Amino acid sequence: MNKWFLSAEIFSLIIIVILILNYYERRWREFPQRKIYNLCIVSSTGAILLNILCVYMINRVWDIPIWANILCNSAYFLLIVTVSSIIAYYLMYLLFEHIYQRAGLKKFKNILILLYTCYTLLVIWNVRSGIIFYFDENRIYHRGPLVNLGYGIMVIQLFLLVIFTLRNRKCISEAMRHVMRILPPVILLLTAYQIVYPDVLFNGGIIVAANIILFVNFQSRRVEEDALTSIGTRNSFHQELTLRLGGHQHFQIVVVAIHQFGSINYRYGHKKGDDLLYEIARWLENIHAMGRCFRIGNVEFALLVPYRGIVSSGNMLNTLSRRFHQPWILDDMKVVLDVSLAELVCTDQDWDATDILEFLKFSLSMAKEQKDHVMRFDESVYRKMEQRNQIIKQMERCARENLFEVWYQPIYNCRTEKYSAAEALIRMKDSSGSPVSPGIFVPLAEQHGLIDEISRVVFRGVGRLLSEIPEEKLGSLSVNLSMQQFMSSDLLTDIRCLVEQYHFEPNCLKLELTERVLAEDIPYMNQIISELRKMGVGVALDDFGTGYSNLSVVLDCLFSCIKLDRSLIQEYTDNERCSTIVNAALDLFHHMGCQVVAEGVETEEQAEALVARGADWIQGFYFARPMPEKEFLEFVFQKN
Repeated sequence: MNKWFLSAEIFSLIIIVILILNYYERRWREFPQRKIYNLCIVSSTGAILLNILCVYMINRVWDIPIWANILCNSAYFLLIVTVSSIIAYYLMYLLFEHIYQRAGLKKFKNILILLYTCYTLLVIWNVRSGIIFYFDENRIYHRGPLVNLGYGIMVIQLFLLVIFTLRNRKCISEAMRHVMRILPPVILLLTAYQIVYPDVLFNGGIIVAANIILFVNFQSRRVEEDALTSIGTRNSFHQELTLRLGGHQHFQIVVVAIHQFGSINYRYGHKKGDDLLYEIARWLENIHAMGRCFRIGNVEFALLVPYRGIVSSGNMLNTLSRRFHQPWILDDMKVVLDVSLAELVCTDQDWDATDILEFLKFSLSMAKEQKDHVMRFDESVYRKMEQRNQIIKQMERCARENLFEVWYQPIYNCRTEKYSAAEALIRMKDSSGSPVSPGIFVPLAEQHGLIDEISRVVFRGVGRLLSEIPEEKLGSLSVNLSMQQFMSSDLLTDIRCLVEQYHFEPNCLKLELTERVLAEDIPYMNQIISELRKMGVGVALDDFGTGYSNLSVVLDCLFSCIKLDRSLIQEYTDNERCSTIVNAALDLFHHMGCQVVAEGVETEEQAEALVARGADWIQGFYFARPMPEKEFLEFVFQKN
């Protein structure tokens, strides 16, 4: 009579039940690989239970028909190889997760089917031959000469997995490499123990060990999912790109950036906003059978699909563009989103994942300026990005070597008919000595954290000049502040230190803020302006009329001066509607007690009309262009 020890199998059953409870409590969203893992865990449980049942039936062989024993044991031998095959296929599926060419996966699947078919036929033949197991005339169970053939099939499967892993190692995630380093040795070691000690049933232990290793890897993948949308994160997107590039995969990426999403949260509530983001993620994820979607920013999504040619990629981009021009409907919410699309196609270029993310970011910034808000990354976009990078490097060099220059544009006082003010402007040259437009490098400085360096150069130049020139010769100099500079908690302290360091009258310094600051915290802004005015420093609103203006907000602010943007002045004498707006603005701001500066005056006709209408100051090329400090002083002293 055979005597087997079931303690290891019972312990394995307890472990796998705990594993099942832990797995299903998480309620993960279904993916193909998770469906396969479901089969792994269910079939593993069935194999352990069936093994326990077989031992029970063998021990009660005189009470149970012999055919039932043969049927039960045959089913167990088939099921244990089934479990091994499912686990092997699950691992192979994960190995090919980042490979678009699935021929290897199909080949492995066919090998599994062939091995399983042959083994099934062998189990059926075993009923007559007893080559795997049999019962003698005394109903005693015996192992046949091929009883360990199932282990042989498992070893073949592990061997194939290792071969495929080595062949595609550049496309395999670090988590999968970790699994393939651990799983084969552990399984082989436990299998050898079972063969050496056949009386201690340990097949359940082998199965549980495999499932635990898979579960730990499976669970770790949960960390790389976005909590709101359950798709990949920016970090997992970077990993995905690295693996695709490592395997020389050809792919297309489309990034979708949603603009002004805060208005949706404000109108419908954050819950509806979150539901909309979830709905967008679901649609993007299902748009392509082999596509993967990632949330790479708060309201930015990246879709990665295999590249099948220019026609296919164009169709994908057009599909996305058309969809986002249509309304998204969610319960009582119906909105058309304002989005930008940036596309990139990778076909074995010498890029890494960081390069691609930078290309996409730059393409998105350009897409915002396009009429259709769509930008495809190509050679021309790359050249523009290189030019931008060169400008950034030159800015860093200018800041490091003190190569920035401060120029000044005189401002004409209509009442005194003198140039008693000027605006300080930063100037920079590229590596060849050619000037770079401030409209290009100043926004880049704000984006890349160099604006403070530039401001320090301007403030030092202005402070030194004000300390050297008598107030009666030059009334005031104005300096532009970015929004982030104005909202800085160090602004008041920096201004006080500047005045103390260069010993000039605070009323000789004026600060100019762009209209974008009106979108910020108005009470806080007025508090800062009030503190500056107590110090004697005036604050002007620059570029009034460029599109950010909210007249009611302007009326609530404590500006001492309003600068009308050149866009309002250019057609002042030619366009009746434009002249009506400018005249109304002059009357309104004078009534508020603010002085008005007209910017961008380029003709004598404009200047005379503005003087006659009561403008306080005029700034523009008609009177003077920006000029270096020495020329500026000569100009002012000569004209005044």
